[in-house]
Amino acid sequence: MSSKPSSSYQPPANQRELVLAWLRRARESQMAHYEMANLLSTRGRWLGVPVILITTVIGTSVFASLSSVEISSGAKIVVGTLSAIAAVLSSLQTFFKYSERSEKHRATAARYGAIRRKLEILYAEHTETAEKHYLDTLREELDRISDESPHVPVSVFERIQKNIFYTGEAQTVRQS
Repeated sequence: MSSKPSSSYQPPANQRELVLAWLRRARESQMAHYEMANLLSTRGRWLGVPVILITTVIGTSVFASLSSVEISSGAKIVVGTLSAIAAVLSSLQTFFKYSERSEKHRATAARYGAIRRKLEILYAEHTETAEKHYLDTLREELDRISDESPHVPVSVFERIQKNIFYTGEAQTVRQS
């Protein structure tokens, strides 16, 4: 007979514990999605800013080539190379859709934030007397958000949980 590893998970024993578990899950999901939104936004800028700078240089060199001044073949090669780099970076930016994905995570985080506030009110005021219908509605809303939300890597969730553990709240996550 092999022994199974024990799990520290204990299902909620009562309605108050259930609401607290949902509240924690909503908080972690909200923070993880804000973190992903910030991460993807940063990645988008890392691709977007060089494209802007390179295309500006290329545009300036095109105007310079229209003048009567002769341009060396070395300069033409540099401009051609920069043009190819800008095209590749722009293609990567389009392929990865960082800004679109960032906005989806930001919207999902806001939805988790809205339900988190409902759960906080419920937990603070009258958890034990909450109607089953209201709890069912909240559960369905949490399920819907979870089903419709974009993927968050495990590493991001782990980082959020570590921040919550060490600080009591993930204060390092920017919610901009």
